[in-house]
Amino acid sequence: MIKKITILFMFVATLFTLATGQDKKAVEIDFFTRVKRISNLKVQDGNIFFTISQADKEKNNYSTSLYQLIDGVPARLAKDVSNYFFRDGGIIFQAVREDKDRDDLKKGELLTVFQKLGYGYGEANEWLRLPFRAGHIEWIDNDVFFYTTQYDHNFERLLKENKGNRKDALKKKEDNKIYHIYDELPFWSNGRGDVSGLRTHLYFYNKGKQTLLSDTLGSASSPKLSPDKKTLIYTRKPAYYGKQPEGNRLITLDVATLKSKEWSLFDRASYGEAIFVNNDEIVLTINRSLERNRIENSGIYRLNIKTGKLTEIYDSKIYAIGNSIGTDIGGGRAEVTFDDKGIRFVTTDVDYAPLVHLAYKDAKITPLVKGRITVSEYQAYKDGFLAVAFVEQQGAEIYFIDKNGEASPLTAINKPVFDEYNIVKPVEIRFTNESGIELRGYVLPPASYEKGKKYPAILDIHGGPKTAYGTVFFHEMQYWANRGYAVFFTNPTGSSGRGSEFSDIRGKVGAIDYRDLMAFTDAVLKQTDFIDENRLGVTGGSYGGLMTNWIIGQTDRFKAAASQRSISSWLSFSNTSDIGYSFTYNYWGTDIWKNAQLLWDYSPLKYADKVKTPTLFIHSEQDYRCWLVEGLQLYYALQYFEIPSRIVIFDNENHELSRSGKPVNRIKRLSEITEWFDKYLN
Repeated sequence: MIKKITILFMFVATLFTLATGQDKKAVEIDFFTRVKRISNLKVQDGNIFFTISQADKEKNNYSTSLYQLIDGVPARLAKDVSNYFFRDGGIIFQAVREDKDRDDLKKGELLTVFQKLGYGYGEANEWLRLPFRAGHIEWIDNDVFFYTTQYDHNFERLLKENKGNRKDALKKKEDNKIYHIYDELPFWSNGRGDVSGLRTHLYFYNKGKQTLLSDTLGSASSPKLSPDKKTLIYTRKPAYYGKQPEGNRLITLDVATLKSKEWSLFDRASYGEAIFVNNDEIVLTINRSLERNRIENSGIYRLNIKTGKLTEIYDSKIYAIGNSIGTDIGGGRAEVTFDDKGIRFVTTDVDYAPLVHLAYKDAKITPLVKGRITVSEYQAYKDGFLAVAFVEQQGAEIYFIDKNGEASPLTAINKPVFDEYNIVKPVEIRFTNESGIELRGYVLPPASYEKGKKYPAILDIHGGPKTAYGTVFFHEMQYWANRGYAVFFTNPTGSSGRGSEFSDIRGKVGAIDYRDLMAFTDAVLKQTDFIDENRLGVTGGSYGGLMTNWIIGQTDRFKAAASQRSISSWLSFSNTSDIGYSFTYNYWGTDIWKNAQLLWDYSPLKYADKVKTPTLFIHSEQDYRCWLVEGLQLYYALQYFEIPSRIVIFDNENHELSRSGKPVNRIKRLSEITEWFDKYLN
């Protein structure tokens, strides 16, 4: 009874907020261009630095600038800075300022230029110039360091054919752009393009001398130096030609001798990024899903590289490292930090992402921030923490979290914009699924809500499936709510935030998760009185697109659908996606040669002849995660069966269209979906 009263109170409070917010502006289709993304939060000598990115609709791109918080006000220090670090009493960042250098880079020449900026205002000056393209750098001194760089063995072949003449080899490479040659798997990668033959090499640079530390056909990543700079740790993909092996290796290297050691801790493990807690010990994540044949969170371990002792600190069965809460207005990546009693990290807790502390001694998890705050990044600061975070339906701001876990905003970068607009607050919906687990989802009522009136509604399904929706601002949902739609969303079985067992839906995709979504839809209709059950739409991207495709083949309760960057056939997906062969096996435990019938039985394409729902397909030409053929196949089938359907294909966009695509294309995408729902639901 108490639970019902609480839900009713939240519902009434939300509607009161709607009624009192009518004088505010409606959230527009280009609202995301007004939102600033705050990231790369860092602290140096008590000073607070960060970057701000924003979409530019006129230039159809994004700009990123470096800022310092001075007397509570963000002061811009430099334009076109996306990453930076502190060294030699200043701020160092990569940037090419000379026209000749830009021309050389366009021609494929090797060059890395660093600029140095003093704290406060001033002009940046060239700090260091290197005759190669450096990725990540671990510094011992300004002229002694480790670095990663991209290697292309196909280009090396061209160099040999042209007797080492780089200029001629680059011209030949340019001529070869009229066709693609693949001889490996994966051969393409979403957001990167062709990757056949590409590797990441690790080098040691010592006063002009470069020493290759990785195999020519292997890849190294995530190098980290110990505090005393005597040991380097990194992960390595073994050398291969053809199919890339799954998993990786953990390597330590003696800086003085450059001799390396490979750690064989588990069979077929995937080692995550490691951090040194002292000169002899590291904390790292290890994922053993390949070995155990199930989907699970990465465990957190402590390794003594002197004694070889490995200790599991926490199995992560409930709280995993990482913020999985989705939003379409940006976010950063939080690193793991430590103190003498344990480690700190951001985790996903059902539908928000708090900062927590994990004790070495007993694996006790202690929240470090109060309230339902979703933390994007954080840094230790004074007697607490700084955090880039999302609170309720506001844009990101920088908060100070004190030792008691209380969060106070230090900035108002996005607040003035959000205060002008009619931001709808979500209403919580609780329901129990077939496994007896109480789940929760949310409804955004129409911003123009009038008591007694019925409105069309859209079920929005997240990607993943191992991600989650939270109560943070989501532009597309708020836009629809401001156009008179109710929008509802939840985290079905398979999502992040409830532990490994909940997210392991191997062999169950389209089964229990589908039934969760239908049970949630039933609960929404039962617990609200303003949704017209005869005017329901469904949409989603990636896994959400897969589920949209699946739903329309199983039920006709939805009168319109918008399927985005989807999967329509597990058979074709497994043999075309950049992650197809690994992702399909992870979620089905088989391949098309062992059990094609199972994969076909759970492919939406099989049920295309049952579809009655008018469906829009959104796809990107260079989406190699869910390749274009996935959208085309089901669109083709619906046209064949004379079901109203439409496909919109975006050139020069990939799987990230809705989050980081060109601003004009993001607006067009949202316009197409909205017009489709307007046509069939209004």
